[in-house]
Amino acid sequence: MMIKNIFLPLSIFAAVTLSSCGGNDVTETATNVENNAEETCFYSYEEGSATVRFTAFKTTEKIGVGGQFDQVNVTAGEKSTKITDVLNTIKFNIKTGSVNTNDEGRDAKLVEFFFGKMNETDMILGQVKATTGDNTAGVCTFYLTLNGVEKEVAMDYTVTDDNIKLSGAIDLTDFNGLEAVESINTACKALHTGADGVSKTWPNVDLVIEAKLTKDCH
Repeated sequence: MMIKNIFLPLSIFAAVTLSSCGGNDVTETATNVENNAEETCFYSYEEGSATVRFTAFKTTEKIGVGGQFDQVNVTAGEKSTKITDVLNTIKFNIKTGSVNTNDEGRDAKLVEFFFGKMNETDMILGQVKATTGDNTAGVCTFYLTLNGVEKEVAMDYTVTDDNIKLSGAIDLTDFNGLEAVESINTACKALHTGADGVSKTWPNVDLVIEAKLTKDCH
């Protein structure tokens, strides 16, 4: 009789203990599943957010002269989980008359003596050919049309938070642009003359394009 009295409390204790352990396993498993669930994020181009900056170079010392275009029109497709997909849908045009170097006199000369010497003076056109990379970095290749000439231009891109930045360069020689380069050099001869007495405008131009991405995660 005493043995039965001893086993009964032990059995109850064991049942309660096993029940408690089983409950914790279920809770922990549910918590782990919830913590391991990954968000899905969709990206799209934020309309009106694109900026195009450039650096041209003068004198044999290759002194940089920076500026931007104030009128940049961009169209893009639907949102996607892949930034490469968003980039691949982009088309744009840039109004050359909106060039802005923070010097009205220089801007007027660029419009008249540089862009004005090109075959198609009003617009620079572009669209993306292909993009390779991921949601943090990669390479974006454009079809760029300038002076009536279409060429491929590759630019590296990086993504930080909701900002995408593309960096690259063009050689105006590839766009039959040497006549325009010589024209602006003549118009700005004194200002493009360095310590060696040589007036020079380089055909190389560095480009930086930045835009905002709308990010929707759930």
